[in-house]
Amino acid sequence: MVSNTNHMDKKITIVGAGGKMGRWFTNYFSAMDFEVTGFDSENEVKGKSVIKADSLIGSILNVDYVMLCTPTKRMPEIIRLIAKEMKRGSYLIEISSQKSKIYTALSKVPSKINPICICLLYTSPSPRD
Repeated sequence: MVSNTNHMDKKITIVGAGGKMGRWFTNYFSAMDFEVTGFDSENEVKGKSVIKADSLIGSILNVDYVMLCTPTKRMPEIIRLIAKEMKRGSYLIEISSQKSKIYTALSKVPSKINPICICLLYTSPSPRD
């Protein structure tokens, strides 16, 4: 878990920020004092402290981290579109549960990018919670 100490100099873009997981991560990183930019081509990006981006490429140019919270089937194409545009030393984080096509796309990113693969175990709250 990221500690809540002096991260305001850290910038993250959440691609898919209007979806369920994207909103969760947007809120999380905002609470951790990251500068958060949200981009979503299908859903409205919400949040008072979130910078709403109008373009995918524009949203990822000058950030330290890019987190993909999009449907798995769209991730390989998004990776191909943004990897060459990301700044040197930045991190590309993906959270898909199916890794085979994602692995292939990540294996082709420039060496200047640091890929991080996360598999989240997410369950809905039970009716008793």
